[in-house]
Amino acid sequence: MKTIIKGRINIKITKKILDFSHSVNDMQYTTLSHLLEENSPVHMNLKKPEVIHNSQIPGGDGYNSFIITAENHSGTHIDAPGHFIDGGKTISQYRPDELVFNKPIILDVIKGPNETINLQDVREVNLNDVDCLFFRTGFEVHRDKHPEKYLTENPGISPQTVSWIRENYSGIRCLGIDTVSMSSYQNPEPGKQAHVIAFKENEKLGEPLLLIEDMKLGNIKTEELKWVMVVPWQIKGIDSAPCTVIARLNLNQD
Repeated sequence: MKTIIKGRINIKITKKILDFSHSVNDMQYTTLSHLLEENSPVHMNLKKPEVIHNSQIPGGDGYNSFIITAENHSGTHIDAPGHFIDGGKTISQYRPDELVFNKPIILDVIKGPNETINLQDVREVNLNDVDCLFFRTGFEVHRDKHPEKYLTENPGISPQTVSWIRENYSGIRCLGIDTVSMSSYQNPEPGKQAHVIAFKENEKLGEPLLLIEDMKLGNIKTEELKWVMVVPWQIKGIDSAPCTVIARLNLNQD
């Protein structure tokens, strides 16, 4: 246990959640989430976000304020079990330490329109000790240039893949993807099943999964990924929420 004394403030650190032991020159922080804007592509069944500049300094109000209207599955967002399970845990019920992942990896599974992440994409991958698995399909390239394609032809994930991950790697607590949804828009039923399998309670499968959708994975190298912290909007009672995904990159890869 370490005590830090500064002025009259005594802070006792009893548990290290994140590792800050490396030199500042060795590390870099980035986000794996997109900024939420009025033109952000959102699932076809959702209303577009709206940002209204309410009070304005140039207008004589003396201060700026905004009214933000957005559905809770807009932009990069994190789904909790309450999204598909009646009475399931909601995102605001998660403690901060449950949203920190110290062994994340990015798995490249390049997919074209309407294709599916299947068992053959993950069977040969060593997922031991992994607590957070991000699927990089490459479909993110269509997000800004071809938003309609991004929304209506997105790859999804099969229920069998999610089931296999839970059955074989109970230490994985979170899955993420660089598409608008884990569900393919053109073939939604398997995607719904995948969500239910991810969220259902089963002691043999470990804790229900969290799902992050519409991620910004870009060209991040998985070997540089040190840890990830997910910061959802703090709104009581909602099943899921838009979020900021903060990642620490270890540039020396030690």
